[in-house]
Amino acid sequence: MGLFDSIRKMFAAPEAAPGPAPAAPPPPAPRKPAFDYEDQRIPTGARTKIRTILACLTQVEGMMDREQVQAVSRTEIELMRDEHLPKLVKSYIDIPSAHRAEIFRKTGKSASFILEESLDAVQARIDEIARNLAQHDLDAFSSNAAFISRRYSDTDPFR
Repeated sequence: MGLFDSIRKMFAAPEAAPGPAPAAPPPPAPRKPAFDYEDQRIPTGARTKIRTILACLTQVEGMMDREQVQAVSRTEIELMRDEHLPKLVKSYIDIPSAHRAEIFRKTGKSASFILEESLDAVQARIDEIARNLAQHDLDAFSSNAAFISRRYSDTDPFR
């Protein structure tokens, strides 16, 4: 044993006896809705759109799990679900009924109409993200179908 090995051994921390392997982290808890989207103060049409948005968000998250997705897209979906959607709906609910007419006077549109327009914008963005994710699957299918067609075609001279 060399001089440096002796010095390193002197200053090294004592070796700990191997203990039990660390426990696996617990599975993530099911996500609790951040907001009660079935609140009766939300217009019926908006509640229907919200249900559709939440279902589409779940579907897009599943698509993201299958693909290598940029963190930006994943973050955008999480922000929609956890922050933007609940804040939008809560801000609608928080408007006192007696003052909702002020929105109409300022914009020419009712608060419920603006809420539904905003929900349509969220849905359009989710649809765009889903289309982009699906494009990989569409390309893979087209490529595989073209291969099969070439491989098993009677006109293929290399078969």
